[in-house]
Parts: sequence; structure tokens; C-alpha cells
Amino acid sequence: MKIIELIAQPWGLMRVLRLIMGSYIAAVSFMEGQYFLVLAGLFFVYQAVMNAGCSACIPMESKNDNIETKNKEIEYEEI
Repeated sequence: MKIIELIAQPWGLMRVLRLIMGSYIAAVSFMEGQYFLVLAGLFFVYQAVMNAGCSACIPMESKNDNIETKNKEIEYEEI
């Protein structure tokens, strides 16, 4: 995917929160001189902008999968 396509993907609540939190952490840490925390803040900003991270990997269910599982008859074996 191109970078513009990644940025243009739908923005959810978690993505906006990561951007706000990352920007705040990076700015405050830079002003305080805590440069290791600046990297942590920039990591959150990267996750938000590129839509990367755990909340970006939720698989969507296919409609065909649901139809097949509903119509499939369950076979039982007598023991």
C-alpha cells in the first residue's frame, strides 16, 4: 500500500487517541529533555498515522463464511 492510502483509511476512536496521546507525550517529553520518552511518543504518532498496531489488525468476517456455517448440517457419530 502507498503511504497516502494508509493515511486515508478510516479514522476510528483508537487511532485518534493514539495520535493525540503520542503528540502530547512527544511534545512534553521534548520540553522536559526526556528524549527516550520522545521516541515513545513518536511511536504512537507513527501507529496512528500509518494505522499500524494491534487495533488495526482486526479481521473482518466474510458474509459467505456466515452463510456456509449456518446452512451446514452437523453430523454426529454414535459412540
